[in-house]
Amino acid sequence: MEKALLVMALLGSVYFALRGVIKVGGFLMAFLMPKTVTVRPSVVRMPDTRGLVVRKDEEEDWSKYDVPAFIRRGIPMPELEPVNAKPTKTRKRRSKAKSDGKSITTVPESPAFELVA
Repeated sequence: MEKALLVMALLGSVYFALRGVIKVGGFLMAFLMPKTVTVRPSVVRMPDTRGLVVRKDEEEDWSKYDVPAFIRRGIPMPELEPVNAKPTKTRKRRSKAKSDGKSITTVPESPAFELVA
């Protein structure tokens, strides 16, 4: 029995050692292999440019509004006034309603349930 356990432990150790060698070998192969070129040298890439703007006469050209109006007109930057935050409203707590007099409890003469024997 003990020999069988020793053999199983030896086989398990060999299995884990081989898995480690295979993983390390895979990493080494990935780093040592020459990198593949994703773009072929015969392919000419188009430079990154904006698309051509097609202007229609009936529509307004919105591209002139990319620059703020005061810069387009040569006006210095306006000084903005600080805006005060709105004051938060405090809620008033309502007190519990006070009774005007003693409460009178009425006891019904007949019970509200039946006794079934």
